[in-house]
Amino acid sequence: MATPFLLQSSAVILAWSIAAYVSCLVLYRGWLSPLARIPGPKLAALTSWYECYYDVALPAQYVFKVKEMHAKYGPIVRIAPNDVSISDPDFVDTIYAPGAGHRRDKDHEKNKALGVDSSVGGSIAHELHRKRREALNPFFSPQQISRLDPQLNAKAAQLEALLANAKKDGEVLNLSDIYFAFSNDVVHQYCFGDKLNLLADLQLANIRRTNVAAVLGSVKVMLHFGWIRDVTQALPRYIGARMTPPGVVDMITFREGIRTQIERILGRKPSPDETTSIFTHLRDSPHLPPSEKSAQRLEDEATLMTMAGTYSPMLSLVTAHYHLLASPVIMAKLRDELSAHPYATTAAQLEQLPYLSAITLEAHRLTFGLTGRNPRVCPDEAIVYTHEVGKDDFRTYRIPPGTSISTSTLLVHTDESLFPEPWKFKPERWLVTDQAVLARQRRSMLGFMRGPRTCIGMHLANAEMAILVAVMARWNMRLYETNLDDVEFLHDYHVICPKLGSKGVRAEVLGHHVDL
Repeated sequence: MATPFLLQSSAVILAWSIAAYVSCLVLYRGWLSPLARIPGPKLAALTSWYECYYDVALPAQYVFKVKEMHAKYGPIVRIAPNDVSISDPDFVDTIYAPGAGHRRDKDHEKNKALGVDSSVGGSIAHELHRKRREALNPFFSPQQISRLDPQLNAKAAQLEALLANAKKDGEVLNLSDIYFAFSNDVVHQYCFGDKLNLLADLQLANIRRTNVAAVLGSVKVMLHFGWIRDVTQALPRYIGARMTPPGVVDMITFREGIRTQIERILGRKPSPDETTSIFTHLRDSPHLPPSEKSAQRLEDEATLMTMAGTYSPMLSLVTAHYHLLASPVIMAKLRDELSAHPYATTAAQLEQLPYLSAITLEAHRLTFGLTGRNPRVCPDEAIVYTHEVGKDDFRTYRIPPGTSISTSTLLVHTDESLFPEPWKFKPERWLVTDQAVLARQRRSMLGFMRGPRTCIGMHLANAEMAILVAVMARWNMRLYETNLDDVEFLHDYHVICPKLGSKGVRAEVLGHHVDL
């Protein structure tokens, strides 16, 4: 008889303990926390399940919900128990680029979705990130990227031959697949030293683009339920594959291919005949300890570099090409500029053309870079934010060390004080004569982030854009069963996602433009 009594008593004690814990947690988060004064939905302050609902159930809508919160509560909002969002373009540098002596770490909880913790982009601590980035910086300087002009122009020529064949055959082309293949070929050769030539097989490019989209489609689930990936990776493949969401299976398959490349490079001894690549450089670097050259760490690095160096440029390229085809006036201005500068053939020369550069900037603005919150944690200092609530009336908030602080590219890139009619593709906004306005706009561009964690591939992405925007102008094309919602930011899956089920940007090739 004692056993049922003890079990019943234990259950009661457990229930009361849970109730007491939850009550204390609610009391602390809602009223006693240092963040309690910061406005925002009370439910968001109490539990991260609020964010999970908008991220997973809706899906991928929390970044838009946060924008709604700012419209209701003001420029500073508490959006999760330990998370503060600030919608103020003039505060961006305080969050991301505060200057020497101010550390900014990444938020571990928000950094785990892709499972590339030991990559440069996945490095939490400021100093660790700096050390890893220094090893890669020589490969991504403007001078080094300029040496890729022959490779980029050769790929562009291959792309133009593809367009010519499509014109001859009357074939409808998927520009999303083409630009995915182009970017993947470039970054793959730069990373591993061998040629992939995905541009020669657009059917395979479509499969791989779809697979990467599925991987990205799993990031919100992995953000909130990362244990799913950990459990399935620990199981034998034939068991884990049956239990795993499709996006996670695709991620595992994708990483297996990356691992094969890394093992191939690590398994070879340095040789004068070997093609130098990013990962042969890391393998042979005397400045990196053995722990930084492990197969797992280099696999993480290569996974992130390959995905980011393929998918993000593809999004900017298809966004630019869609709007050029949808806006004949913009295309005509671009062609006039290129006709007036026939000498401009290298990426560096093309990047100096004002209207072409404006198109590139506008494409980056509406591609939004990393679309979700990209929070920073100040480990050893409080951040003070002050904003005006009325004439000569200011409100100040002290955000304690250890708080996750962020803005988002959605908030900044659609700020109407910076970019009037923010959802319109308007290259002219980058050609204003007021230098103060232009400087503020450029300073507020977060597609490549700011500060010490600025995207390392920025110069390569811009070189690809410059060369291919010029290619776009050389061909007359017509959109095929493609609308704005095939390029529009409608879901936040780490990068922009248009309408679910979109087939990409498709077009018919009408012929070569005679004046270029």
